[in-house]
Amino acid sequence: MANELSALLEVAGETVDRLAITPSQSLHRAIARRSFSAVGPLAAPVRLVHDGISNTVYTAIRTTASALTAGAASAVKNWNGGADHRPLSASRSGRQALSVLNALIGDLLEERGSDLAIEMSVRHAGHDVATSVEELRTAYPDASGKVAVFLHGLAENEESWLRGSSRHDGGDALPFGARLHADLGITPVDVRYNTGLHVSENGSKLDLLLEQLIAAWPVELRELSLIGHSMGGLVARSAYTAATAAKPGRRWPALTTRVVTLGTPHTGAPLEKAARLASWALQKVPEAEPLADILDTRSSGIRDLRHGYLLGDEWRAEDPKRLFDDRRSAVPLLHGCTHVFITASVTRDPSNPLGWIAGDLLVRTDSASGRHRTRAIPVPPESIVHVGSLTHFDLLDHPLVYERLRAGLTPPA
Repeated sequence: MANELSALLEVAGETVDRLAITPSQSLHRAIARRSFSAVGPLAAPVRLVHDGISNTVYTAIRTTASALTAGAASAVKNWNGGADHRPLSASRSGRQALSVLNALIGDLLEERGSDLAIEMSVRHAGHDVATSVEELRTAYPDASGKVAVFLHGLAENEESWLRGSSRHDGGDALPFGARLHADLGITPVDVRYNTGLHVSENGSKLDLLLEQLIAAWPVELRELSLIGHSMGGLVARSAYTAATAAKPGRRWPALTTRVVTLGTPHTGAPLEKAARLASWALQKVPEAEPLADILDTRSSGIRDLRHGYLLGDEWRAEDPKRLFDDRRSAVPLLHGCTHVFITASVTRDPSNPLGWIAGDLLVRTDSASGRHRTRAIPVPPESIVHVGSLTHFDLLDHPLVYERLRAGLTPPA
């Protein structure tokens, strides 16, 4: 049985160690090393005693903190009688907090088998939907033969698409999925996933999920579209790369007619590049290494955004000692499928200096367009659609973005 409160206490204990105790010990060592080095060989006996005492103290602090949080977690689990206890999953704000936590340390949560780790699944009305005919028919009683799978971005979840566009136009507009269903007869299917995992890992999971989805869809599925916001676009592209290598072969790629990405960092995100640069610079100063260690606790999913990695071979081959080691390879697009890259910028004209530098505040327009000086993604110019005067999160619900999305999913006359 899952117990989110108990798992949260366990994570708290490990977080205190990673973000407070270990950095403090590293800083203490760096300062002591510089002080003793200044004195010279005469300080060796004192340094030996100092190091022994300090190591003992930090070990005691670490052991005590771990015992306290482990004991509290065990007490909570026993107090609940081993029954399901999911206070975070019970509310929309709690589910959002869980998504943010997974974005930050989701790889660690999955490695530990934590109850807080998000499992990739189809979602409907705040709950998981098993990929069985019965559950899908219950969740989608008016299912059609055309399906659009929505994939959220980093630190988001499936409810990020549900904001509606009333905050933009003052009306009572529906979310994108509901509008596509009304306008084009497309059934929207939301997928939630752990954004702290490598994109390639989520791509492999999505590959399996899509194959199960089409096998259990209540009616004959004729057309499949993938719509990804930010990291979701990378996961979609990674999924059909995984499908080409799968044995036995997959059926879902042949049914996929459209892939639409919204503000996806196809060639990398500037904030992650800045974090890597800051970490590299801090490591050059011994007293600043603890800050670099804290920066380096960011998840595998966030690290993949530096260059927009889609494959496991890309991030495995990267040299952590090199500042800008781009191992991205030329990943082919899904054959016979129309790709639409929707981009945004805070200025109306993307070539405006501010718009060119800031993009949509999180992703630059060149990256969202797949453009790169040496590794551009081969999409035709007409497949790149720009919407001006919008931010990264406006791409989830703005009426102008919906018009471009609907046009991209409308078959040619």
